Amino acid sequence: MYWGLIVVFIVLAFWLHNRYSSSSEDYPALETDPNDPLLLQAVADAKASLDEFKSLYRQFPKDAFVKLYFESDCGVSEHLGAHVEGIKGDELSVFLVTPPVTHQGKLAHNYTCQFDDIEDWQITDKDGNIYGGFTQRAMFAIAEREGVELPRELQEMQGKYV
Repeated sequence: MYWGLIVVFIVLAFWLHNRYSSSSEDYPALETDPNDPLLLQAVADAKASLDEFKSLYRQFPKDAFVKLYFESDCGVSEHLGAHVEGIKGDELSVFLVTPPVTHQGKLAHNYTCQFDDIEDWQITDKDGNIYGGFTQRAMFAIAEREGVELPRELQEMQGKYV
C-alpha cells in the first residue's frame, strides 16, 4: 500500500504539473506514511463528499479525475488515477491514466468501476478552480508540516483549490 500511494502521488503530480504549467523543473514525490492521519482523513472526506462530486460532474464533465482502489489479480492493493468519461447510476466509465503495476492479466485503459472504489476525486471548473483533491491537499499539508518547500508550480496549484 505504501508504494501504491507513492506511485499515485508521482503520477498525479506529473499529470497536474503537465496540465497546469508549460515548463518547469522536475521534482521528486513526497514520501509519506499511508497511515498518516492527514491522508486517512483526506480519503474519508473524499468518500463523504461523493454527492458533491456527482453534482460538480454534471456541471463540469470534461475535467473530472478520480483515484480508485484496485486489487490486482496478484492480490496487491493499488491506487489508480483515472479520468472520468461518464457516470451511470453507481458506475463510472473511466480512462485509466495510471494502469496497475502488479496486475498480470489484460486490463483495458477504458474501465468501469463502482463509486465505492473511489478514494479521492477532483474536478476543475472552466475558470481553473479545483474542487476535491483531498489527498493532494493532504500532501501539501504534510509537506508544510515536514518543512518541505513546494516548487513554484505546486504553490500556484495550491491556490486554485476551492
